[in-house]
Amino acid sequence: MSTNRNLKILISGGGIAGLTLAFWLDQAGFTPIVIEQAHDLRRDGYAIDFYSTGYDVAERMGIIAPLQRRQLAVDALSFVDAAGKTTARLDITTMRKAVHGKYMALMHYTLEEELYAAVKDRVDVRFNRSIAALRQTDDAVHVTLTDGSEERVDLVVGADGIHSNVRELVFGPEEEFARPLGYYTAAFNVPAHYDLPRAWVNYAEPQRQASVYPSDKAGELATSFTFKAPDEGHIPRAQRLAKLRQVYQGMGWITPQLLNDILNPDAIFMDTVAQIVMPRWRKGRVVLVGDACGCMTLFSGQGVSMAMGGAYILAEELRDNTDFQTAFQHFEHRLRPHIEARQKGAHSL
Repeated sequence: MSTNRNLKILISGGGIAGLTLAFWLDQAGFTPIVIEQAHDLRRDGYAIDFYSTGYDVAERMGIIAPLQRRQLAVDALSFVDAAGKTTARLDITTMRKAVHGKYMALMHYTLEEELYAAVKDRVDVRFNRSIAALRQTDDAVHVTLTDGSEERVDLVVGADGIHSNVRELVFGPEEEFARPLGYYTAAFNVPAHYDLPRAWVNYAEPQRQASVYPSDKAGELATSFTFKAPDEGHIPRAQRLAKLRQVYQGMGWITPQLLNDILNPDAIFMDTVAQIVMPRWRKGRVVLVGDACGCMTLFSGQGVSMAMGGAYILAEELRDNTDFQTAFQHFEHRLRPHIEARQKGAHSL
């Protein structure tokens, strides 16, 4: 039996990787603490194709039924021309058969909400704070949080995404590890007054793309935009609508109407499309998981699966090994080849 079982583990990041890890650490008898810088669960973002490893982990967690009740009403993936005429179509049933029925279209935040529901009564989850500083000693990590509180923990896990705070504090600045692919992605909701099928409808022109699909919110449609642009780093919320209008000026299809119909310009999600490539995911008593150490970008279609699979593997290794150093090493050895292969595939797109 592992001597790790009594470890107190601080997880930075209350997203998909962090909440999945907290669930499995709790199941294994550890004491996880999750801290999340957001004030509450986020309700912005984009849709995901949920299948593969992520689906399998969710099955083991017992959350497939609530996820199925909240899946998006999408019947097909379709492509249209500037006049809105369908040029290609792939039925969702075909995609589902290819993965033996284990497929759902979900909003990213839907998965986060169901993961949170699975842990909130068992795990200490604290919002509106992050790590301000940490100091490692031979037998502990001393953490100061942004609310002024302090924690003495055995391990720290950075599950805090592509712009990881833990990675910045322990491994170095983001620019050392980020590999921008030259694109940005954006998402927002519009009123559902368009004559569109129940499909993920895509229209593309050179260096820019727009898509619309059913939302889980009554009377609304969700959108996803991807465009090629020089890396400007973080684009403030107040500048995002202007950026979209600049990039998509003159684009065909219903793109101009979509930009005019944005329900809440302050809620536009926008981020750079980049990979995180690191020579090592662990340092002392600190380890990274998910996008924090191996972001593959949306282009890979596997980010959620790798986040959940990675969290599951990390918890499994901590459970099965007698020391955390061995667990960290085995975790990275098992997962890294899969991350690197998918990063290579996404980059080729």
